[in-house]
Amino acid sequence: MKKITSAVLMILVLISCSGNKKRIVIEGEIDGMKNDTILAFGAENKGDALDTIYAKDGKFTYSAPLDTFTTIRLLFKNMQECVVFANKGEKIKISGDISNTDILQVNGNDLNEEMNSFKKSIADISKSTSQLKKELYTSYISGNQNKYNELTESSVLIKANNEIKDKAEAFIREHNSSLVSSYLLDRYFVQQPNPDTKKIKELVAVLSGSAKETPFIQQLIKMMNAEKIVNIGNQAPYFYLPGNNNNYVNLANYRNRYLLINFWASWSNPSRKANATINSIYKRFGKNHFSILNISIDADKKSWTDAIKRDSLAGEHASDLNGWNSPVVQNYGVEAVPSNVLIDPQGRIMARNLEEKELITKLQELFIENKTPN
Repeated sequence: MKKITSAVLMILVLISCSGNKKRIVIEGEIDGMKNDTILAFGAENKGDALDTIYAKDGKFTYSAPLDTFTTIRLLFKNMQECVVFANKGEKIKISGDISNTDILQVNGNDLNEEMNSFKKSIADISKSTSQLKKELYTSYISGNQNKYNELTESSVLIKANNEIKDKAEAFIREHNSSLVSSYLLDRYFVQQPNPDTKKIKELVAVLSGSAKETPFIQQLIKMMNAEKIVNIGNQAPYFYLPGNNNNYVNLANYRNRYLLINFWASWSNPSRKANATINSIYKRFGKNHFSILNISIDADKKSWTDAIKRDSLAGEHASDLNGWNSPVVQNYGVEAVPSNVLIDPQGRIMARNLEEKELITKLQELFIENKTPN
């Protein structure tokens, strides 16, 4: 739904330096990396990077103030990530090969060792698709959308991803109180283009102790509870949001017309891919009685507005720039992007998370078969 994202940001707290006991040090030596940059995110932050790490000849040292335990996602240029569990005063070491960042070894505390054991269980699967992932990245940065789509839908990659998800589920069930399980649930089940909500609920119920008490899992539980509010047939939750043109939009603006709300984000590749569908639908149906409102869960205004321009994203636009903490995201039970909600002229929810063909069929029924003018 993915993957669904997520919730409260666990961040590196930038405070005045008070000695090594309140600093985290991360040292890396990654074969094949050469000179490059790595973005550091809070594990549950899906918006702006907290910091940039510079590597020279594959080696880097990163140090930052830290006053509590946190989880850091390191995002590499090849779109792959490595998670680091860290506490103040710790020294973390990362090693491996840039061709397969999924299985980089992270040493420095017990949680990282637990994560290493999971990586060991998926090593062969991950290695078998390393070339495909490289081609996927190349097609993405070159703008070859057809090749990118072809690769993402390849049976080999789908099979490997499903096998890794099976391994992740097994780990979660065997380590239900581990913070590693909370991370694996987010990465392999929530942050997916078409998240399996039933499976996510099932695995959340398995968690206990500290794994269940993380801000992300608690927020996920709230979102799942919110789904009951946004069931089909119910009134859509009210919202009042800043638009991208110094204006405000609210649900009442769309009375007496059909409204498609598209939840998306500039940093989400599946979202950006789905924007072409939004443009096509708007061109075909977007007139007096049908509107599209694109609600972004970005946290940075420039990233949001730049993506609107790059994708020529049709419709109206709104965001309170609160990311996953946005009340509208929580009230609509959005667990991943892209997500959509179709609302009728009386403000009732007609459908949720329709795929492209389903959405077009539904709009054809509304505006063609029922002879409703659009």
